[in-house]
Amino acid sequence: MVVTMPSLEALRGDAARYARPRTAKEAAIVDAATRIFGEKGYEATRTADVAAAAGVTERTLFRYFPSKEKLYRRVMFPALLVAAVPRALTDAGELFGTDADSLADWHRRVLRLRVAAARQAAPQFRLLISSLMTEEPLRRKIIEIWKDNVLAPLVATVRRFQSRGELRGDLPPEKLARAIISLNLGYIFAAALIAPDAGWDDEAEIAATVELLARGAGVGNPAKIA
Repeated sequence: MVVTMPSLEALRGDAARYARPRTAKEAAIVDAATRIFGEKGYEATRTADVAAAAGVTERTLFRYFPSKEKLYRRVMFPALLVAAVPRALTDAGELFGTDADSLADWHRRVLRLRVAAARQAAPQFRLLISSLMTEEPLRRKIIEIWKDNVLAPLVATVRRFQSRGELRGDLPPEKLARAIISLNLGYIFAAALIAPDAGWDDEAEIAATVELLARGAGVGNPAKIA
């Protein structure tokens, strides 16, 4: 099944319309569909299972969503928006593009906001990850949005910290940006999606991640950077 993916502006509009389901039954259907699509994927998900999990009949489900594809689109749009634009932002590049007094201050802020966003929207993130594994058009669209709205502002920030002497200038900024994303995603995925009940100490983990970046890519004494 291939769903035609909209632009980022269209995603914002759909997410705004979907922010408040019209009824409690619609909310229950959307919540159940988000969870089950994320667990099973599109093909293996049955509308009967979604209806049962939502506590409604399948006939009621089809009154709100005439087909499984329409239900899938309904839950995918917010998931796409969560992936494309961090939830704490009013502007797609704000989080990665905002300045800070130091590399460590900037890195801590990014991690805190991204961990909080992932926890708040964990079902949508799981759904998105599941869909990215099976739907090539969706994956291409996400890469396009991600490059423009996440990677580009981050590369600009990396260049800024390189010019200040806080990040190594001998490393290409694009590679540093990708390394920062990989480093951050390791903790975000583990804490928010894979093992959310593992009793994480976010501040300690964030401090360790910040220090790891400072020691691996920073300039001079990491203690001074922090």
